[in-house]
Amino acid sequence: MGVHAPADLLGAADRLFDRVYSSRYNPLYRSGTLASLCLAIALATGVYLLFVYEIGRPYESVEAIQRDVWLGRWIRALHRYASDAAVAAVLLHVLRLLIQGKTWGPRTLAWITGVLLAGMMLLSAATGFVLVWDGFGQKLAVAGARMLRLLPLFPEPPDRAFAGEAAMSSQFFFMNLFLHVAVPLGMVGFLWLHTTRLARAAWFPERRMTLVTLAALGALAVLWPAPLPARADLLGIPGRIATDWFYGFWLPLAEGSPRAGLVAASVLAALLAAVPWVLRPAPPARPRAAGVDPETCEGCQQCFQDCPYDAIRMVTGLHPERHPLLAQVQSDLCVSCGLCAGSCASLAIGPPARTARDQLAAARSLVAAYPAPASRVLLVACARSGGRGLPAREAGSEAMVRLDVECAGTLHPGTVAYLGRHFAETLIVPCPSQNCVHREGAALAHARIEHERAPSVAGQIARLPVRMLDATAAGAPLGGRWPAAAAVSALLLALVALGSGAPQGVDAGHARLRLGWRLAGQTRERCRDLTAVEQAARPVHMRQSRECAREALSYELTAAVDGRVVARKVVTPPGLREDRPLSVEEEIDVAPGEHALRVTFVPVDATSGGATLALERRVSFAPARVVLVTYDGAGLTTVR
Repeated sequence: MGVHAPADLLGAADRLFDRVYSSRYNPLYRSGTLASLCLAIALATGVYLLFVYEIGRPYESVEAIQRDVWLGRWIRALHRYASDAAVAAVLLHVLRLLIQGKTWGPRTLAWITGVLLAGMMLLSAATGFVLVWDGFGQKLAVAGARMLRLLPLFPEPPDRAFAGEAAMSSQFFFMNLFLHVAVPLGMVGFLWLHTTRLARAAWFPERRMTLVTLAALGALAVLWPAPLPARADLLGIPGRIATDWFYGFWLPLAEGSPRAGLVAASVLAALLAAVPWVLRPAPPARPRAAGVDPETCEGCQQCFQDCPYDAIRMVTGLHPERHPLLAQVQSDLCVSCGLCAGSCASLAIGPPARTARDQLAAARSLVAAYPAPASRVLLVACARSGGRGLPAREAGSEAMVRLDVECAGTLHPGTVAYLGRHFAETLIVPCPSQNCVHREGAALAHARIEHERAPSVAGQIARLPVRMLDATAAGAPLGGRWPAAAAVSALLLALVALGSGAPQGVDAGHARLRLGWRLAGQTRERCRDLTAVEQAARPVHMRQSRECAREALSYELTAAVDGRVVARKVVTPPGLREDRPLSVEEEIDVAPGEHALRVTFVPVDATSGGATLALERRVSFAPARVVLVTYDGAGLTTVR
């Protein structure tokens, strides 16, 4: 694929959805606000689930919710599907930003907070699945704990809690419930920070699309209940389980190799965080911020009102007696969209070489390039719309003259009027109104050219042969369009439901031997006599004839099944100072049936005096079940 392949694919998808939904209601254009809406739905439904969930009996309380057909079941499903749809919306949002290059410079804060929001969303969802404590929640918890174990952050291995020697405590579920509630509340603050540099930021889609989205997800929740796998069983081998792939996509990698899962997650997080600097254009190709000519600026505030990034502020003018205010561009906020160039009646503002004065000069050159412009049709197209929306008869006309502009919103009404007076007809094709790279460019173009928004001169463009053409149909999906829109929407919702419960894994035909215990206090004391010289070199209060030091013992672990050694390793005390209790976590697959099992755990130095643990007995291994060998304080024992 070429460099432009992603942009071409996205453009093709945009055009397809435009035909189905129209550009006004195309969900691909509203990925950011749809993600916020889905998270709001998850928050609202989560309030109900919070009141009926019981920490002391997690799975049983969710079973009761699932049996409540009239209320609990569909609210739980809506909570689940809204969370899943949020992931799809976030992925689309990220893809569009990457393709459009909206990741660096003044947009860095939005990108970094967006990455943090995505991470918080994944964390909150993971804790929610663990709260159910079904087979999928167990897989998430165990795989996550094994990855965290590789980090030197915990005094005890996190996965020790899932060995299976005891049921999970209420404190574990309380911790997950706290995170599941606290993280989304924190996301509200980050969402504000995410949009803080946008003027007139919208967190949710417009009213009609909000209601349709809510109704569609609600209908899906009623017609297609969310799955509820079997209860978690720490002494069972998870088999083929209904999996939410939106949040459990990483499980196959992490279960196969926790180290590979942790490395992949770390690399992905680092790459996403580095995007604003990695993808930043080189200085020659980097657009520069807009500038203002203080001598000609009249302080009309139109650019201040039109800027979609709050990058312009009004300060005291150079000549207060004539113009009290002066526009001032904040270069650290300016994305060089150029929309201000079309808003200034005095032609005093705009990016370098892209002001309204530069536009007029280019327009004069274009008119001069054709001997009879009055016999030709001029097409002024947004560079990203490609002239879509132009009737076929006009697109194929030999008398067509084409002028590509960065954004239709940058066109100054004076430039449009000049072109309109010299060409037989001037057709302006902006981007779809909801897919303008510069946010409000298409809306501003329509307002200035069709509705005489300042700095348009009343009636001037209206008397000229100037027409605005939509890059795609902008009407609501009514009439003959709604059946296609309904069918595509149903397909998308079905994909969400399938991704929320498609099975993952295979049923195990083998058994498993798990070695898991903790042994503390295994140390020995080494003493030696100090020489007179050594005693004299120390402070008086530290002088002693004999010095003793404690050192932790290392142990050798050996496990044999039917006389065949299946595990042998030296276990050293963890911690930077090797002073933490010895911890054993080993898993070995075993063929089902009765086997002779022998496990020993002895000090490497036989003369150290440390405790010796041993177990030798015949044990029956059942398919898909785990036999746990653990330490109960008196010796090694088995738990099944």
